[in-house]
Amino acid sequence: MLAFVTACSHSEGGTPMPGTAAPTTESTSTRPSSGRPREIKLDGKDPCQLLTAEQLPSLKIDRPGRPGNAPAFKAKDCSWTVTGADSRLAPVTSEGIEVWTGGKRTGQAEQTEPIATFPAISVTVPSDQDRCDVAVDVADGQYLLATFSVSPSFRDRFPKPCDGARQLAEAAMQNLVK
Repeated sequence: MLAFVTACSHSEGGTPMPGTAAPTTESTSTRPSSGRPREIKLDGKDPCQLLTAEQLPSLKIDRPGRPGNAPAFKAKDCSWTVTGADSRLAPVTSEGIEVWTGGKRTGQAEQTEPIATFPAISVTVPSDQDRCDVAVDVADGQYLLATFSVSPSFRDRFPKPCDGARQLAEAAMQNLVK
C-alpha cells in the first residue's frame, strides 16, 4: 500500500499531479474488442442522407431514395429502387452486429473484409440467392445495414448481391467517417 500512496502524489487541491497514477479505472468502451477504430453513433441519422447525390450514379441509382421503416430492426431505412434492383440502407441502433454472428437472426453471417477499417459481415439466406445484406459494426449496440437485391432477369446488369451490398455500405461509410 505504501508504494501506491507514494505513486499517487496529489497537489494541494487533491487532484493527481501530472505524470502520477490516479485512483480511477479506465473505460475500454471507446476501443472495444470488436476491432473498431472508433465509434460512429448512428442515433438520429437520416438513412436517405447517408449517400450523396454524387455517389448515386456509380451505384447505378438514378433517383432519390424513399424513406421507410425497417420494423424488424426498429429502424428507419431508405430504399433506392431502379428497374431490376433494390438498394437499402438502415442505421440500426436497437441491437449490435453480434445478433447476426450469435445466431439470433436468420441468415448465414460470414466475416468479410473491413469497410473503412470497421469490421463487417455479409449475411445471406440460402433460399434467396438474389439478395445480400452487409452489416458494418460502427458502435456498441449499433451497425449500418446495407441490403442489395437484384431481379433474376437483370443479374447480368448489376453486381452480384453481396458485391452490390458492399459497394452501398462502402459509399455510406465514406460519408460517416468524415
